[in-house]
Amino acid sequence: MNRSDRTLEILMAVYNGEAFLPEQLDSILCQSDGRWRLTISDDGSTDGSGAIIDDYVRRYPDRIARYHSGRRFGNARDHFFYLMARCDADYMLFCDQDDVWYPDKVLKTRKALEDAETEWGRDMPVLVFSDQTPTDAELKPLAPSLMRYQGQYFSHFDYRSLLMQNVVTGGAMGVNKALVRLAGGRGDTPGIIMHDWWLAVVAARFGKIIYIDEPLGVYRQHGENAVGAKNVGSAAYALDRLGAIGSVRHSILGKKAQARAFRLAYRDELGPQDERFLVQFEKPRSGLAFYWRHLGLIHGVKRKAGMALLG
Repeated sequence: MNRSDRTLEILMAVYNGEAFLPEQLDSILCQSDGRWRLTISDDGSTDGSGAIIDDYVRRYPDRIARYHSGRRFGNARDHFFYLMARCDADYMLFCDQDDVWYPDKVLKTRKALEDAETEWGRDMPVLVFSDQTPTDAELKPLAPSLMRYQGQYFSHFDYRSLLMQNVVTGGAMGVNKALVRLAGGRGDTPGIIMHDWWLAVVAARFGKIIYIDEPLGVYRQHGENAVGAKNVGSAAYALDRLGAIGSVRHSILGKKAQARAFRLAYRDELGPQDERFLVQFEKPRSGLAFYWRHLGLIHGVKRKAGMALLG
């Protein structure tokens, strides 16, 4: 199959998104690379999202389709896993209902996926993601770069680091079919925190992650985001973390549960060093000695302290 023949599908999971949905859909329709199809699935919205989706499907039947699952998911994780399992495209991009894509997002993400498969073969699991521009609800930029705003690393991707801190945002991500086949349906879904986090960990351990150090869309903050942008360098963020020890501990336990789900899902493909790390990390308290040995995997002084003291 030639590169130009490879199919690309955009998967959008919607729930009560009428306020921002048309703007996002219009930004997809304005992509410089038109080699895509968009599948939208609505999770029982009670606002006008359904009517908006139907209107776009009616106007662009050759580009946009609505998928009726006949079920209620209740969260983006299960919704996107469901859509992935039913998609047979060569490449998949994940789309949030409240963002806006820049015109070259599809073009540059597709090229990075194609280049990776040219270099490593189509059986290599590949994940590509880009930077984004964090904005407020009216699209006023909060910072030039989401990655730098959140103090996230992007020079290398070790799956152990990713288990402790995800840096891959679903709406900025594209994956190939090999990764979906390897990651989809392999884990204990309740133990998985988010679909993008799981895909990133699997790609880092068994495949390749490519980062595009350029914002290819906005990451809109409006107070109802499932996962919002955090200015980790601010005093307000530090004070919030100090006043929320219980929630930090709960977050760390969630990471440990996800690590266990990963170990159980891929235990036949993991080596002894992987097993030792994961078994120790899964423990309710991994211990200071464990975090000291793996200090280089934890990015940021605050996170190092939090993991060592509470994890």
